[in-house]
This record gives sequence, structure tokens and C-alpha cells, in this order.
Amino acid sequence: MLELKKQDPVIVLLLTIITCGIYGLYYYYIVGQAVNRELNREACNPVFVWLGLITCGITLLIYLYQLDQALLDLGRKENIRWNSNFIMWIVLNYIFGIGSYIALWQIQSFINTWHEKFIN
Repeated sequence: MLELKKQDPVIVLLLTIITCGIYGLYYYYIVGQAVNRELNREACNPVFVWLGLITCGITLLIYLYQLDQALLDLGRKENIRWNSNFIMWIVLNYIFGIGSYIALWQIQSFINTWHEKFIN
């Protein structure tokens, strides 16, 4: 079972904003680890999250791509809808600066759907 809790995506966004992005990095890290466990393989390398601090976000982009693809695989495996969103996140991030916030929202919404299907 996906070992993440159901929560309001607004809370994830607020915690990320309040902590100047640190919670968002932690969130990506724990989601990646949980998805890897669920898929029984390393679909996304959580080390890339922390390397993103050193590489000005380049490895974080790689990680977000890996996470997006891992969620796509997990969605197919468990029949939960997930569209590949990576390109949209990049475009929204570079044009409006909100791509990472949209990513957090969509990922938490996927986790909430997971809970509704398997936990409730």
C-alpha cells in the first residue's frame, strides 16, 4: 500500500510556501520513496531532490520527470488516472513560476484518489 497520508493539497502548498520550498523538497522525496516501494523498483532516484539544491534545480527537473513517469506506471498498475504532466509543469514554471506548485497539487490529488480507492 502507498504509505502516504491523505491531506488537502492546499496544506501541502501552504507548508511549501511557509518553509520557502523546503517542505516541497521533502514532500517530493517521501513521495518518490513511497512510489518506488509500491512499484518494487527505483523508478525515481530521491537523491536527485537534494542534488537539486547544488545544481540550481537541474537534477530536480530530472527527478520530477522520473516521478511523473513513475506515477504514470503506478496509475496504470492500479487503474487510477494519471496523465503525464511533466511538460506542463516545466512550461508553467518557466512562464508563470507556478509549475512546482501545480505538481505538488496534482501529486497530492493522486495520493488522495489512491486513498479513496484502497484505504476507505
